[in-house]
Amino acid sequence: MSALKSKTNDFQMERPASTRLRKTIYLLPNMFTAANMVLGILAIAYAINDSLTLSLLAETKTTPFVWPARFIVIAAFMDFMDGFVARATGTTSKFGMEFDSLSDLVSFGMAPALLIYLSVLRYLNVWGLCIMVLYIVCAAIRLARFNVQAQVEEKSHFMGLPSPAAAGILASYILFSQWGGWYGTGIILNKVMGWYEENLTFVELYFIPFLTVVIALVMISTISYPSLKKIKLETIKPWTLAFLVMFILSMLKAFELTSFLVLTTYLFWGLIRSLTKKSVDRLRRHRIKA
Repeated sequence: MSALKSKTNDFQMERPASTRLRKTIYLLPNMFTAANMVLGILAIAYAINDSLTLSLLAETKTTPFVWPARFIVIAAFMDFMDGFVARATGTTSKFGMEFDSLSDLVSFGMAPALLIYLSVLRYLNVWGLCIMVLYIVCAAIRLARFNVQAQVEEKSHFMGLPSPAAAGILASYILFSQWGGWYGTGIILNKVMGWYEENLTFVELYFIPFLTVVIALVMISTISYPSLKKIKLETIKPWTLAFLVMFILSMLKAFELTSFLVLTTYLFWGLIRSLTKKSVDRLRRHRIKA
C-alpha cells in the first residue's frame, strides 16, 4: 500500500513539470507571433515619426523610413519562424492561427500601407489615400480567407499573393529607394541606380502607385503562388542550388536591390504564369470545339 502511495506521489510530482514543459512549447510559436506584431507597431510608429520629422524639416541622424521598412522585413522573418516552430513542435492551434492573422494584419497590412503612403502615396492626395485603404482592406480579406480555407487549401501553394511577400515588396522598395551603398559598386549597379535617379518622379508618381494596387488585388485573387514550406533539400536540383547560391551572394552584396527585384519577380511570375495557363486552356478548348 505504501509503495502504491509512493508511486502516486511521484506521478503527481512529475505531472506539473511535464505540464509546464508542454505549456512552454506551446508558448514558443506565439512568442514569435507577438514579436511579429510588436515589430509592426514599431514600423507604424517610426513611419509616423519620420513623416513628422520631414514635415517639420527637423534634423535626424537616420535616413527617413528605413527603420520602419527594416521592422517589416524582420517581422516577415518572425512570421516564418512562428509557423516553422509550431509545425516542428506539433503545437499548431486555433488560437495560434487567429493570433497570427491579427499580427499579420498589423505588420503586413497596416504597417506597409501606412509606410508607402507616408513616403510616396501622400503626394497623390486623395488617390494616394484610396490606394492605402484598398491595400489594407485587401490584406484583411486575404488573411480572413486564409483562415477559412486553412483546412482545405493545398499546402504546396498559396491562393493569392501571401501578405508577408506583399509587404516585403513595399518595404524593400523603401530600402532600395533610400539605399546609398551602391556608389562605386560596379558598372551594372551604377547604371541601374543612375536610371532610377533620373526617372524617380515617374517611378513614384506612376509605377509605385500602380504596383501597390496590383499587389493589393493579387492578394485577394485566386492566382497560385508556390510555398516554401514543403520544399525538401533532397529534391533540390543542381540549377536551383546554383540560383540559391547566386541569390545569397547578391543579397550579401546588395540586399536592398536584390530583395526588391526578387519579390517583384515573384509577384509578376505568378501573374504571367496564371495568364499563360488560361490562354493555353482557351486554345485547347477552341481546338476541341473545332
